[in-house]
Amino acid sequence: MITPFEMAVSSVRVGVGDERCDMKIVVVGGSGILGSKLVATLSAYGHEVVAASRRSGVDAVTGEGLTEALRGAAVVVDVSNSPSFQDAAVMKFFKTSTHNLLTHGAAAGVGHHVALSVVGSGRFLKNAYFRAKLAQEKLIKESSIPYSIIQPTQFFEFVANIADAATHGNVVRVSPALIQPIAADDVASAVASIAGGPPLNGTVEVAGPESFHLDALIRRSLSARNDPREVVTDPHALYFGAELSERTLVAGDDARLGAILFEEWLRRSIAETPQTNPQRVENAGAPIQPAAFKENEFRISEVPPGSALLVGDVVVFNVGGRFCATQNTCTHRQGPLSEGTLDGSTVTCPYHDAQFDVCTGAVLRGPAREPLETFRVLVDGEVGRTAPALQSHQRETRI
Repeated sequence: MITPFEMAVSSVRVGVGDERCDMKIVVVGGSGILGSKLVATLSAYGHEVVAASRRSGVDAVTGEGLTEALRGAAVVVDVSNSPSFQDAAVMKFFKTSTHNLLTHGAAAGVGHHVALSVVGSGRFLKNAYFRAKLAQEKLIKESSIPYSIIQPTQFFEFVANIADAATHGNVVRVSPALIQPIAADDVASAVASIAGGPPLNGTVEVAGPESFHLDALIRRSLSARNDPREVVTDPHALYFGAELSERTLVAGDDARLGAILFEEWLRRSIAETPQTNPQRVENAGAPIQPAAFKENEFRISEVPPGSALLVGDVVVFNVGGRFCATQNTCTHRQGPLSEGTLDGSTVTCPYHDAQFDVCTGAVLRGPAREPLETFRVLVDGEVGRTAPALQSHQRETRI
């Protein structure tokens, strides 16, 4: 494996020596956690970087804004992610957005298409997200544009979400399979290094410097945050809907390794994060299969705290373990709130930055003037379902 030191040297060399340091690089998904780090890193190396997202008027799914954003670009880096992990939705997102990026990229003369995939995309096909990533990779490999595909392992920043998705009541049931997580900062360095160099016309894995058993990693993470949930080891526990084999989530021997240790990242993360004790949603029922879902139903594990999920025309938000739901379209210019940003109970529209309280529907900041329609979220075991809000006289009779 490439050592952390070799990886650090590789990232420092971006834009230096034989590599160009004045390229126009378009980062699709440039406002997200990884995208924002990547934009900052590439900009520091002297590149002209465009952070393309719906907030900046660029929509890879509809194609809106792509022609202008890609004009004169030498490199396109796609680190965008699907707003929904449901089977059909996640496949549609990656196939449509990738097709549009490749088509517009070819027309613009882009010479290097860089895409972020995931380790295990070809061996964890029981999972819809991994299947969609494999389909994305296939489109890229079949295109006329030279490419580099980067497959990172799971991010440190997502460990808490893994625990939340596996929580039933006060128990976190997880597999003892191996996992080799990596810090988003290390992923950003690796992507920047590859984006600044010649196309690989192949795939490279990027992983953390250490491997852990998943149950032990979750137990350590919860303990460090004084989280009272009990971690139960279960070889048959589902990881976002599918069982893991022992090495599904670890990289191969040729992977580039990050430099940041999990304990180092965890200490820094805890120091930077306000400690709260959110009320959690209890799930005590028996699992049901996705095929049995109705149009207004969803799997609870698909909406970890701080995230949103589009369910039909309704978007469901998980606010610290409490589910709130509203219409998906902003009342100003119909921006999709499921693709906005969620901060506590406040959602920001990706179009014109209008803000709403997702639990009451109230307008918190213009240009929107009308409140959102809200919906109830009913939880039955692992299944959530949306329902119309109760009228005032109905609420009175329920008391």
